[in-house]
Amino acid sequence: MFAYAGRILKVNLEKGSAEVMDLDEDVAKNYIGGSGFGAYFLYRMKVYDAEPFSDSNVLGIFNGPLSGTIAPSTSRLEFCAKSPLTGIWGESNSGGKFSAFLKFAGWDGIIIEGKSEKPVYLLINPDTAEIRSADGIWGLGCYDSQKEIEKEVGESRISTAVIGQAGENLVRYACVQLDNSRHAGRTGMGAVMGSKKLKGIAVVYDKMEIELADEERFKEEVSALNERIDNNFTCNMFREIGTSGYVETSEMFGDLPVKYFTQGTFEKASDISGTKMAEEYLKRSDGCFGCRVRCGTVVEIDGRSIHGPEYETIASFGSLQLVDDLKSLIEINYLANDFGLDTISAGVTIAFAMFLTDNGVYDFSIRWGDAEGVKKLIEEIAFRKNRGEILAEGTRFIGNKFSVENLAANVKGLEIPMHDPRAFASLAAAYAMHNRGACHLPHQMYNIEMGLKVKEYGIVSDDRFSSENKGVITARMQNYTELYNCVTMCAFMPVKPAQMANLLKYSTGFDFDVNSIYLAGERIYNLKRMFNVKCGITARDDTLPEIVMKPLEGGSEGNVPDFELQKKEYYIERGWDDNGVPKPEKLKALGLDWVLN
Repeated sequence: MFAYAGRILKVNLEKGSAEVMDLDEDVAKNYIGGSGFGAYFLYRMKVYDAEPFSDSNVLGIFNGPLSGTIAPSTSRLEFCAKSPLTGIWGESNSGGKFSAFLKFAGWDGIIIEGKSEKPVYLLINPDTAEIRSADGIWGLGCYDSQKEIEKEVGESRISTAVIGQAGENLVRYACVQLDNSRHAGRTGMGAVMGSKKLKGIAVVYDKMEIELADEERFKEEVSALNERIDNNFTCNMFREIGTSGYVETSEMFGDLPVKYFTQGTFEKASDISGTKMAEEYLKRSDGCFGCRVRCGTVVEIDGRSIHGPEYETIASFGSLQLVDDLKSLIEINYLANDFGLDTISAGVTIAFAMFLTDNGVYDFSIRWGDAEGVKKLIEEIAFRKNRGEILAEGTRFIGNKFSVENLAANVKGLEIPMHDPRAFASLAAAYAMHNRGACHLPHQMYNIEMGLKVKEYGIVSDDRFSSENKGVITARMQNYTELYNCVTMCAFMPVKPAQMANLLKYSTGFDFDVNSIYLAGERIYNLKRMFNVKCGITARDDTLPEIVMKPLEGGSEGNVPDFELQKKEYYIERGWDDNGVPKPEKLKALGLDWVLN
């Protein structure tokens, strides 16, 4: 098989065993890789019936056919399991080196079953997996955990994925840190690892040569894509000042969430922007393996160099909490990363605590703009101490506990990210119907609302406030961008459908074109939906909380999306029934008739 290693490593932590699974060619063609493989294997293993912290939950970790190739920004790794935060399909994507290194070691993925009685880490090599004791590493933060594993292994060609104390203590939105700077942030994959007593995973390799179906034509497509990247404004901005360069533009559009989604403007936006960070703290840019954009930032603060916060962190701990001190936000980002917390869910949850305190619902002893108080609260959450015991459960739990469910900023339990549906109407459908909950990546519907067109699939928006046809184009965009987490490629890549199809065709040898890749994306999206249906998800769960459906001043100009119109359009476009279940004829057309058995 071209592009693939052709092998998946299956590890059982309870039995202390590892075995090799051959990758079936039809599975590769129909489900591509990444989260597509995750959806296929976890559905087949009936993981939808598992309790998230039980030994029957399975953690699937997969790269894609483009991982390890010269295609730009394709060292992406997918973590898939039943989410402890949402109780449904969970997946999280991260960059770094791990994805490429795993391919170089000769693996398309790892399936991890069972639980260990004692803390362990996995050492993956080209032959098998070694389960090693993590007794001396358990209890450390992410940064020190990586250092200790690297020191113990003593190999320069190594990549690591580790959890911090938040994962160990089963904080439901704990993340996984890869290679000291990248994070599989959303849906609590770090907590799944913690529940299995799995402190980390390391991979070392003797570089496998990745054979492509048509190497010359593949190189031509890569060259054309690189040229698009170099001429793309957003990619160039991210290269210069990181993703936080969007802060001021976001505030102008009314896209920047402020004061827990209740305010439309933030006068201090320029004080926490990427431009400000570049002026005062930026030392250099940083990027994942094979990245042409290098959107990461390395900043210097108090005489030390650390990775700086990205847009989502700047907004979730900054404008959302009315914190306007950039140095504090850099420090908060470092703490959250070291403890292993998803900064979106953590930021929204703490902002919710501020909101409830301010409105007299419950006193969490945290006030708007209290950066020092936030730092203390982050530690309490990571160790589930005091107030952190409640906040570690996420906003849905808190909303239910205090009978303010409509004020809890989440969809299906996943906290709403830092883009506002009142500024870009199609985000309403994108958040409400997404398989993992409120998700802004990889579809990035805000880009469509700002003028990006995908003409091959009729994805065009002429008015960012209009809800008409937004359910349709959101479903179509999700079908296409589902591929990013399967091939796997960074969502920031400005790749056209024909380029995506050709990259897959010339790498794998499968006969892909713009229509067949779209069908593959739709197939994988619907399979994840069926996983959620098995978890009990219905149309009632496809909704948005009241907190983001009230008009605001500023860039969103008092607009609120017509969500019911979008939902109706979306279901029709998807071929789902009124209860949000894919119709049998739709599943059969997608080659998913096997899920009906």
